[in-house]
Amino acid sequence: MALEATVGDDGMIHIRETEQPEIVAVTTPAKWEAFVKGVRAGEFDHFVAGVETPEYGAMNATP
Repeated sequence: MALEATVGDDGMIHIRETEQPEIVAVTTPAKWEAFVKGVRAGEFDHFVAGVETPEYGAMNATP
């Protein structure tokens, strides 16, 4: 699974999952930027702590 994000003609951010491309979430550029900053800061790492994936192995919350 991967997420795809693009800026639409309306200036909004359109986000979809590659496995279900017909479902599109739309958000403002400001909200998208806040989300990206949170990801970079590790604010969501606890959601994947201890999760193991075939692509990446075990995912830890600590770098």
